[in-house]
Amino acid sequence: MREPKSVVEEARLDANLQIYTGGGCNSAVLTSWDKKKVLIVDTKYFKGAKELRKAVSATDIIIVNTHFHMDHARGNRLYPGAYVVSGKAGWQWYVDTGFSRRPDKLLQPGEEITIGIDDETIHVFCVGRAHSLSDSVVFFERRRLLMAGDLVWENAHPVLIGSNITAWRSALKTLETKYPVDALVPGHGNIADLKAILGMEGYFDSIAAAVGNKDKIDDMRSRYSRYSAFPLFSGVDAVVRLIERETARNK
Repeated sequence: MREPKSVVEEARLDANLQIYTGGGCNSAVLTSWDKKKVLIVDTKYFKGAKELRKAVSATDIIIVNTHFHMDHARGNRLYPGAYVVSGKAGWQWYVDTGFSRRPDKLLQPGEEITIGIDDETIHVFCVGRAHSLSDSVVFFERRRLLMAGDLVWENAHPVLIGSNITAWRSALKTLETKYPVDALVPGHGNIADLKAILGMEGYFDSIAAAVGNKDKIDDMRSRYSRYSAFPLFSGVDAVVRLIERETARNK
């Protein structure tokens, strides 16, 4: 019988750090030199989560979820003894992950912690509500690598579930200068660099400037027509509607 095609692709950055794309989201796995400890950023879902689990043999496991949407965190259930770090949000958020176990460490907006594995220092910074009810990024200091979660989308319309675009744009501005980033891994799509943050800001800025002007909104639809989209939850019109709701609430 032919082996079913994998939904996950591995990009080995060095001997100890792998990026696994696809299967729900992009994930990172950093394994210690002695192979006994591992840090996982986002655990994917369904088949992708199972494939990622096969790549992890260490028994001392730390999981960092950039946020608790199902495609990033449902795989947590496959690591029953792991220590889980994520931002703090309401109980509805955990249901959204398919009843995965709750985090052991809940980060408050603006809180940052560091985790050491061998010669690497990993920064976990919670920006609070942005794409989801609570988003965090993970920065590998020595490798100058940022796992941006769904705060950054490459050539795709961002999915808007529990989102606040005003706060999201503020978070992106903070990330422009917070870390010396050489490589950036978005929640979905190809590995990029710091320019991806600027591109995400430009996306929101251009659509925000078009709100209230039908011709300009049509121009935005044309400009971003090649971007992939998730029906109902993403696209130029979805961004416009959310900006209009946020503006109305703030009046």
